[in-house]
Amino acid sequence: MLKCLGTSSEGDFPGMDEHAEDRLAALESVWYEIIEAVNAGRTAGLICPECNSPDGLEIQEAQGRVVVSCPNCKRVVEVGIATA
Repeated sequence: MLKCLGTSSEGDFPGMDEHAEDRLAALESVWYEIIEAVNAGRTAGLICPECNSPDGLEIQEAQGRVVVSCPNCKRVVEVGIATA
């Protein structure tokens, strides 16, 4: 599951309007390859899917979650890591 930090979208919580759900679904679609790469342990050389900055993405791991941030466009997403 993808969680956008610092946005008005609250994820799949009650009271979330239809447009917010659509925006979250679109965001998940854009970030799908990044989420899959992080879940597979590939964190080096990732490029922001929104701004395509050559600076790459910053990855911070903590307690089964990964925070992925872009220093260029300032997008921050939190990814729950799948465990087997």
